[in-house]
Amino acid sequence: MAAPAYTPIATNAFNGAFPSSDDASAAVSSASAYGLGFLQKFREERLSSLRPASEFFDKNRFSMPNNVSNVTSRFNYNLTYFQGNYLLMFIAITAYSLLTNFMLLFSVAFTVGGMHFIQRVPPEGITIGQSRFQASQLKMGLIAISVILFFLSSTIGTVFWIVGASAVVILGHAGVMQEGVEGDFVAVV
Repeated sequence: MAAPAYTPIATNAFNGAFPSSDDASAAVSSASAYGLGFLQKFREERLSSLRPASEFFDKNRFSMPNNVSNVTSRFNYNLTYFQGNYLLMFIAITAYSLLTNFMLLFSVAFTVGGMHFIQRVPPEGITIGQSRFQASQLKMGLIAISVILFFLSSTIGTVFWIVGASAVVILGHAGVMQEGVEGDFVAVV
């Protein structure tokens, strides 16, 4: 009888049993350490400064600037005032570029999934077929495959497209949007 293609080591962290309350609390604390705390902090700090869409797209405040100093003052005001909206626009442009480039989306999913799998490999390693692989060997293999996948998915071109499209949209909006009257009141006080 042939050995299965993937044989987990008995000391694997996932053994099929239901987690105890101690395991569940440890999982919650490790999840917050791995990014949920970052997401909560990001939501509280960056996305709390979102301005309403009616204010962001107020057509009465759109006008062409008269000179360079007017553009500079608009940039200074709008880039800080609409910071959360511009960040959301950047995230939307990035998501659009990922969804329209399926090879890049697959490359990102493959790399993230591979890292997640490698983190779960026990210290003794895993056996695939007749060979035993350590986590460091799996990481090197994942890096080699990921570099090839990212090269084939034209990642550099996509990054330049995201930067260029974001710069045109964000700086274009910041340049033609007049400063709000709130800035005048802040300067007086």
